Amino acid sequence: MTGHKNFARHPEYSLLRSTDIFTVGGNIQMNARKILCSLALFATLISQAACSGNWVLEKRLTPADTLQATSKRTVVPGTFVMTVKSVNVFNKMVFLNSEDTYLDRANVAVQITSSVAYNADIRFGGDFRNMVLNRKILVIGSAMKVGADLEQGIIVNTKGDERTYIFVSRASNIFFE
Repeated sequence: MTGHKNFARHPEYSLLRSTDIFTVGGNIQMNARKILCSLALFATLISQAACSGNWVLEKRLTPADTLQATSKRTVVPGTFVMTVKSVNVFNKMVFLNSEDTYLDRANVAVQITSSVAYNADIRFGGDFRNMVLNRKILVIGSAMKVGADLEQGIIVNTKGDERTYIFVSRASNIFFE
């Protein structure tokens, strides 16, 4: 490149002029960016800690609270506490029920995959499905009221027969109380 010594003398070729850093507007914009980045990082860290089970939310929803909170067919993330009265396994899913029968309208079921149940076996050192019966558990997850075809065991999008499920994605979000 010929004339590279003159390249630095021409401000129109410079990507960043020295006066840009010291202007009032430049400092305010830079500070605002730093604050926004810090807040975004903080929010990300808090959400990851909540999902990993390291930070248990203060409000613990009982099955009755969960039924009321999900009545508008919204997803309710949070910490849920319940006594497991029955356990059902269907289509590689494990359901920890708050009532003796899953057909009960007052039932709130914690739904986990068989792989999460396997990881819970390892985490708690035994058969998790037998270990959890008649014990009070605390889970971190998301509750949702969904339409369920109980004869076929599938979730459908109808309002005819609704059930409330708490979806838990990992064994580290399950605790014994």
